[in-house]
Amino acid sequence: MEVSSGPPPLPRNIAELTAERLSALLAYRYPGTEVNSLHFGTVLHGTATKVRLLLNYNEAGHSHRLPATMYAKCGFEVHSQNRHMVESARSEVVFYLRRAPEGLVNVPKCYFGGQDKTTGTSFLLLEDLLARNVTMGSALHPIEPQIVRLGLEMLARYHARWWNSPELEGLGSPIVADDWVGFILDQGNFERSLHLPRFEYVPPEMRSRERIRSALYRLWESNTQGPCCILHGDLHLGNCYFDVDGTPGFLDWQGDTRGCWAHDFTEFLLTTLEVDARRNHERPLLEFYLQQLGSHGVDAPSFENAWQQYRRNTLWVAYSSAVCPVAMQPEAVLTAYTRRGMAAATDLDALASFES
Repeated sequence: MEVSSGPPPLPRNIAELTAERLSALLAYRYPGTEVNSLHFGTVLHGTATKVRLLLNYNEAGHSHRLPATMYAKCGFEVHSQNRHMVESARSEVVFYLRRAPEGLVNVPKCYFGGQDKTTGTSFLLLEDLLARNVTMGSALHPIEPQIVRLGLEMLARYHARWWNSPELEGLGSPIVADDWVGFILDQGNFERSLHLPRFEYVPPEMRSRERIRSALYRLWESNTQGPCCILHGDLHLGNCYFDVDGTPGFLDWQGDTRGCWAHDFTEFLLTTLEVDARRNHERPLLEFYLQQLGSHGVDAPSFENAWQQYRRNTLWVAYSSAVCPVAMQPEAVLTAYTRRGMAAATDLDALASFES
């Protein structure tokens, strides 16, 4: 499948999620498939729209072993036409069509993916993980260090595949190019965040918008200096799931982009571990991640250099949670992430790493 605007046409809203439209999409990869009946299950609204589909097929569909349920993931939200969101959705389609087939990470199976270049609409048909009896990650339920270790083993394998690779040529960083720092630290958004519960965990020295803006722009300058790899880009606990045996999997590859390994590593560590667990295990887990890079043939950074990058990236985790627009994540989730992120940025004196 190509990321293109060619046939079949993509649905632009839930009303266009019909049996006929889904038949055309599935038949693109699974010839002869027709959806005989379609019912909607759960509909989730957030950064993207996710709709659980209950499907019944013709004989061809059954012969392709297509499942009785799957999720449609699409940009049907009001904010979906924001250029940041359009690019993020496109990146996820690219991931499922080009990178996921390499089998480096545990991710849902993709049955269709495409983007309409004219409208910017992206559309995915993904495995229903509930049918696999997985446990979905929750910001309100941090996980144990040994499970984090399994996730870092997988993350290092994925990072190592494109570590300083020629395949990065021409691949940009939407986080930098689309100015996510300016987006989340917009004056109005910042002032709204000041009055939300999560800001209770922002210490006084981190309440200067201009001071934080300056530090975050310096962070992105530091992160683009290398080494570079392909990132997940938004690896918080809510974008994880866990198989019955505890094996982690990663969801929501909308941030799939070129960047610094520490962006993924830091967000994963700070959002998955409770504060005391992070304090007790951050050094050995960083050492483990670097060892895993080496086992995949990467000339990994020294621990001292890696620690400095980790220390600096705690500021992004802390502040992107503290001022994230409420339309993108529930307040309880953002409060949990802000509390953990700010604790780390304070423990490691992240601001001083930019200002010394």
